Amino acid sequence: MAEIDHKSINELASALDAILTELVEYRLLRPAPSRLVKLDPKLSLSAAEKRDELFRRISHDPFEGALLLALQALGEALHQQGGTKLMRYILQTVAQRDQENESRRLSSADSQWDGIGDENDRWNA
Repeated sequence: MAEIDHKSINELASALDAILTELVEYRLLRPAPSRLVKLDPKLSLSAAEKRDELFRRISHDPFEGALLLALQALGEALHQQGGTKLMRYILQTVAQRDQENESRRLSSADSQWDGIGDENDRWNA
């Protein structure tokens, strides 16, 4: 694993904070959807299948889908910097910035990050 770039990690943490803020606010303020599209809960989805599910969600709700896609990309970038240990530390730190919505923030990232990593170090929701 490469040496940790602290400037990059701080930028990723700031981006994670902004995305989680927007996602939580959007979910709290939007009208209830007439048709809810959920990601397939099968445990055995491949990375390609998960990506296909996410793109289906984007087509149904482009704003939320784009936030989820960005959330996924941030998780992948954090994993490249320091694995799941760094991902967990940054997520917990960022989630605590909004204590009222901390559990929503944790839950959103946790479910979106499921499966990031490799056989030796994988994020499991």
